[in-house]
Amino acid sequence: MPETDTSFAYASASERRERLAQFVTGQGYCTILELAQLFGVSEMTIRRDVGRLVGEGRLRSFHGGVGSLVPTDILGVDYTARHHSHADAKRAIAARAVRMVRPGAVIAIDAGTTPAGLAGLLGPELRAQIITPSLPVVSTLATHPGVEVTCLGGILHSESLSFSGPSTLAAISNLHVETLFLAASGLGERGAFCGNGFDAITKRALIDVSDNVVLLADSSKFTTSSMVRVCGWDAIDVLVTDDALRREDEEMLAHYEVTIEKTRSAHPDNLELEGSAS
Repeated sequence: MPETDTSFAYASASERRERLAQFVTGQGYCTILELAQLFGVSEMTIRRDVGRLVGEGRLRSFHGGVGSLVPTDILGVDYTARHHSHADAKRAIAARAVRMVRPGAVIAIDAGTTPAGLAGLLGPELRAQIITPSLPVVSTLATHPGVEVTCLGGILHSESLSFSGPSTLAAISNLHVETLFLAASGLGERGAFCGNGFDAITKRALIDVSDNVVLLADSSKFTTSSMVRVCGWDAIDVLVTDDALRREDEEMLAHYEVTIEKTRSAHPDNLELEGSAS
């Protein structure tokens, strides 16, 4: 969980509320607990601040948190629709990512269609420990002889087929993960974004307990808008993407020292790889 940050210092309650509104607007969605830790005040104080900002029409209140989104935006995109989008590139990315999983590793596989593809490629010889909030990943690995699966239970969301909530976050807080294979719905200068608040909170918690973060995302994500910020590029160690990545995006990633692994995804049967370290 986030710790108090000196950049969130304030001189008065009104200034705190202004900083809070700006921060939530930038992130898209935050939990009450996150905000209390960031601002170094009690959850009750944050709830009062949120109540006032909601009353002023500046933010929207959701169960356990607050966001800048309208309810229809925070629901995200249906899992089935995402599964069929850019399927060839996603398969190639999953095939590249599976080579990063060493035998005996402790890894986390995020909710999302590309990470689910990675789960389907794990070999029986791995003897790895898999941690996931994704129902499709659990289903794929339920009878897998070579892995031990820890399901991060909680509230199941039908649109993302992922688990989230207080019990999910509590389970994550007790873990130590070697590598997190992260998914995102949109990418840009400010980092990785997803389509709903509950997944963003789970992703942030997994990032906090992981030694390495590998982002699995096809290049179309750089031209896709998603409303809830997950993290900045400083949290990402490696991006696995396809060879349609634009030059300007590659130059931006070089600035943040993100290692790029590119696949040749134009032809589904051609899984040859290109690698570049920015």
